[in-house]
Amino acid sequence: MTKSRGKSVKDIPVIKGYGGIREAQKKLKGSEVIYQNRDALARQILEMISTNITDIITWEDGTTRLKDVKDIPPAALSAIRRVRVTPTQSGEQLDLEMHDKVRLIQMAAKAAGLLDQEREVNKPAVIEVQMIAPGGKK
Repeated sequence: MTKSRGKSVKDIPVIKGYGGIREAQKKLKGSEVIYQNRDALARQILEMISTNITDIITWEDGTTRLKDVKDIPPAALSAIRRVRVTPTQSGEQLDLEMHDKVRLIQMAAKAAGLLDQEREVNKPAVIEVQMIAPGGKK
């Protein structure tokens, strides 16, 4: 009588946490949606990069004020991460946080290929030259 040498449970690698075919299809579909909307996404990032703090607040006589929402451009509204107004004894304290402009610039530069490093810059070029006379041999 011979024993069958099939794979035991110990021989099968664990793929828990990697998901199955459905998870892979969801990720591929998500990246396809991003790819199809890449122009709008790039425009949104560039608008957020070009937003200035003066698009959102005003300085008058040493005090800062948040502009009315209708006076803030839509691109500037999307650049706002958080607005917090805290009442204090000396008046309201405004805390305005915008999305990280440096990070957005890095994302745009990476997407444009500006951060790709050329790996062959410092490698010497090797060229072989063989001269053969007409009708002659090497």
